[in-house]
Amino acid sequence: MSISETAWALFDAHKSGIAPLSRKGGSFVGQLAVDPPSALTASQADWLTKLVDRAGLRSMGGETND
Repeated sequence: MSISETAWALFDAHKSGIAPLSRKGGSFVGQLAVDPPSALTASQADWLTKLVDRAGLRSMGGETND
């Protein structure tokens, strides 16, 4: 799953109430959805991993940093 696809999946999880995003988290995910970087910093990758795990998206398809 690409970074952008992961971000959109996180928005879907937020919308359905599975994993609500904070304002800061939503801003971060929005930036990844609209203008994904070619690579994440270590801090960004860690945060994204935490959000993905909280939403239960790991089972949907592997890596978030491709």
